[in-house]
Amino acid sequence: MRRAAVCGLLCIALAALAVSAPARAANRRMFSYDPADDATRHVAGALTIEFNQHLASTSVLTVRSTEGDATARLAHAGEGGLGPGGLGRLIGGGAAERDLYAVLPADQGAAMIAAFCPGSRHAWMAFPRLRANRDIRIQVLGDSTAAGAARLCHTLRFSFHGEWRLPPGPQVDERLMRRPSFPN
Repeated sequence: MRRAAVCGLLCIALAALAVSAPARAANRRMFSYDPADDATRHVAGALTIEFNQHLASTSVLTVRSTEGDATARLAHAGEGGLGPGGLGRLIGGGAAERDLYAVLPADQGAAMIAAFCPGSRHAWMAFPRLRANRDIRIQVLGDSTAAGAARLCHTLRFSFHGEWRLPPGPQVDERLMRRPSFPN
């Protein structure tokens, strides 16, 4: 009986922590990745991925060109838009990249779709679970104008570079911050 009471209190405490605003804000993270091969370097270059870290999953928010001024916002996507067989048909059932996101065309998203998947009007990115100090593959998928079903455009391979430490509080787009100029 005592063990059950302790477990119950622990569950209540964890639930309260999970729904508290400070806990949600502390979960935002940014990992930077370098291209691991020439094909990835040519197509994408270095990327920074902004995401929310949850207890058992991650939610990717944006993909940014680390070396340029391009940012694409992402949204969770179902496999229905990929056509018959979904993600398994395109990348295989055993692939680690199971978190599917649509690349939103707003801002530089349309340009990123054109660069990552030429000829496509819509694109998706399939990610593995993001973890510090782990290299990743990102599967880039695009719609096919001929058949209507999605196609695999690129398998991008990245080496983990580092984590950007974000300050507490509301997030600020660092590209809008004033940078001091030399020599001042």
